[in-house]
Amino acid sequence: MAKEQLVAKVVVSEKPDDDILRMVAEFVKEKGCYKTEYVIDPDILGGIVIKIGNKVYDGSLRSRLETVRQVF
Repeated sequence: MAKEQLVAKVVVSEKPDDDILRMVAEFVKEKGCYKTEYVIDPDILGGIVIKIGNKVYDGSLRSRLETVRQVF
């Protein structure tokens, strides 16, 4: 899939404010995406998950807690 056809799927725990929308737009544009789809999923507990093609940028609180749990 060509980069210009990539769609960023963004998962957040609550409706993002204007600053978050701007930062996400800049990030996905750097990755070659010009279309972004948002999904609100309270199960991630906080933070953000961005999926672009086969890549996942996981900054969710849930994944951080899972990492800590695995260490202990």
